[in-house]
Parts: sequence; C-alpha cells; structure tokens
Amino acid sequence: MNLRYGLEDRLSAGKSTIYAVQWIAVSLPFVIIAGTLAAGHHFSDPGLRTLYLQKATFVTALMLLAQAFIGHRLTLISGSATALLLGIVGSGANPDATYTAMGLCGVLLALVSAAGLFGWIRTVFTARVTATVLLLIAFTMTPIIVRLITAGATDGAPDRLLFAAFFTATLFVAHRFLSAAGRSLLIVAGMAAGSFLYYGIFGGSPSLGSYAPVASFFSGFTSPVFDAGTVLSFLFCFLALALNEIGSIQAVAPFLQPDGMERRVQRGMTVAGMVNAVAGFLGVIGPIDFSVSPGVIAATGCGSRYPLIPAALILVAASFSPLLLGLAGAIPPTVIASILIYTLAGQAAAGFGLAFVGGRFTFEDGLVVALPLLAGTVVAHLPPSVVAAFPPLFRSVAGNGFVVGVVAALLLDQLFRIGRK
Repeated sequence: MNLRYGLEDRLSAGKSTIYAVQWIAVSLPFVIIAGTLAAGHHFSDPGLRTLYLQKATFVTALMLLAQAFIGHRLTLISGSATALLLGIVGSGANPDATYTAMGLCGVLLALVSAAGLFGWIRTVFTARVTATVLLLIAFTMTPIIVRLITAGATDGAPDRLLFAAFFTATLFVAHRFLSAAGRSLLIVAGMAAGSFLYYGIFGGSPSLGSYAPVASFFSGFTSPVFDAGTVLSFLFCFLALALNEIGSIQAVAPFLQPDGMERRVQRGMTVAGMVNAVAGFLGVIGPIDFSVSPGVIAATGCGSRYPLIPAALILVAASFSPLLLGLAGAIPPTVIASILIYTLAGQAAAGFGLAFVGGRFTFEDGLVVALPLLAGTVVAHLPPSVVAAFPPLFRSVAGNGFVVGVVAALLLDQLFRIGRK
C-alpha cells in the first residue's frame, strides 16, 4: 500500500494533532464502553464510576506511550480489553481479588514474553481454537447486552428493545454506505447521535452532578487479596488477550512493512503485560492493542506512529477531567448495548472468517467450535444463585462462560487432533 506517511515519518505539529484526534476517536469509545460496564459491575455511585473511567483512560494512554517508545513501536491504537471485561464480570470475586489476579497475570505475561517463551501459544491456539475464542467473546457478552437494554425499565422494556433494534439497524446501514474513513468514526458518532435520540424519545438528560473540570484520580488502589480460582480464571482471559495482541501486531505488518517483527512481538507482549499489571494495581480494567488499526491506516494513508504520542498525551489530560468523562459515562445503557451489538458482530464475523480460512471446514471442526460456544453461552446465562452454589475454588472458573468455552475449545481441539494427519 502506498501510504502518505510511513512508520518512521515525522509529521508537522498540525498534521500530528489532526491524526491524533482521529486515533482518539477510535480508542476512547472502547474505553468508555468497557470501562462503563466494568465500573457498573462494581459501583452504583456515579462518582466512583467516573473515577474508574479516569483510571481506565489513564492506563490506555500509558499503553500507547509505552508501546510507542519501548514496545512494538508500531501504529496500533489501544483500548480496554473485552477479554478482561469478561473476567471481571464473570469472576464473582470481590474487586480486590479480581484486580490482584489481573495484576499477577499481567506480571506473568510480561515475564514469559520477555524470556521469549510465548511461542507455544501459536501451536496451542490453532485456527479453530482462535475462531472459537473470538466467537466466545461476542456470545458470552449477551447477558450484559440484555441487562443494558432493559436497565431502568419496569414494563419489560418493549420500547427500549424497539429502540435498540432500530438504532442497531441504523449503524449497520451506515456501515454499508460509509467510506473506510467514515466507518472509523462511526462508533463515536453513534454514541453522540444515539444519546441525543434516546433522550429525545424517552426524556431526561445526562446528569453531570458536581464534577470538577480537573481532579486527581489517585485513589482506590487494589489491596492484595489472593484467590486461586480467580487467578486461574484470569489466566485464560490473559491467554485470549495475548492471542489478540499477537494478532493485532501482525495485522499491521503488511501495511507498514516493519523489520524485526519477532522482536517487536516480544517487546509488545512484554509491555502489554507490564501495563496490565499497573492496571491491576490501580484497580481498573487493562488495555490491549486493537486490530481495527489497519483499517484506520488504510483510510487515512497515515502509517506513522508519531501521532499516537500526542493522542496518548491528550488521553492523559482527559483522564484528569471528571467532567469530561462524567459526560461520556452518561451515555444511556440502551445506546451502549446497541453499539456493543454492532462491534461484537464484527468480532463474530472475524471469528467465522478465521474458522473457514483455507476453504476447508469439516464436521469435526464444527464440533470444536459449536460445543464450546454453546457451553460458554449457557454458563454465561446461569442465574447468580446457581453460580454461588459452586465450590468457592472453582466458582470463578466454572461460573465464567468465556473461561468454560475456552477450556472446552482447547480440550476438544486436542481430542480431534489425535490420529489426524
């Protein structure tokens, strides 16, 4: 691809700022969506939810800066990891145990990657296992989507269901007719337009309370609480995170043609582990590099990594503004649910595409994908009272639909590989 700016090209301050704003428009909505869901799982107080969003924005900026200077040094945008969101929501543990597990797994990922011992993941995560993981992320989010659509409704929420159906269809129609550049901004535009439409139909307005324009967020750190079941659950979530990180790094290679890809992957994985360890200490969901980056590069023609630096600095500044993130956190749950459906449909499409890679898909391949997908979805919909009856050691694993699905996929993949040529 003929890019206007290559990986190491330095831009003027004005052009860097323009491209930085576009990268922020891609990254921040994912931080807001995942951060809002995770914060809502822990807190009912709007102030604490906004504090959580501040910290989630900060660690995303930290990821961008660290990757730009000492990590993979590629043009990749970061945001909160959906795989870790599933670990947070599905673990059933208290916040200190949850984020202690996240911090420990982040340290482990950094150590294993720095030692160059992560090559085995490519042999364990075959194409059909990877496809199943991508599908599981989408399907095990369905209980969360249902709760978001029906949030605050006392009449079964038929009007909100109708709104979600209409707004989701609108997003897909827009996706069909927009250019690649327009699609990269569709989520942030959808959040704004959907919020105005929602409040216009159902009444009310976003409440900002008494948020200060600028304030520190350095509070609510994690107090170490070790829970073996929660750590085990997050190990599988981090396997999925590592898989997605490798895929994202490799996805931009055809566009940027960088040298030393093996070393870049190693450094990028190490930095991802380190930043997620910091996120665990701060008590907030950790970040990951996104595979949407090649689409943005193709749309803008800018492959330079340098605009990501001002983008990170702007995110750092935004993380100290409760007023700004309080406004972002006031997006109606039904709008967030609709955008989740749109984004997770893309995730599922990527999973199906990977499952059929090579043009050969057997009945046994279908079993390896289908059974874990069904098992994970069923477990994700189990009532909390049923999950609470599980033995404490296994509750965070057996009660997490995503983890159950990943384990089932790994076991079935090995089973159907036995004796296969």
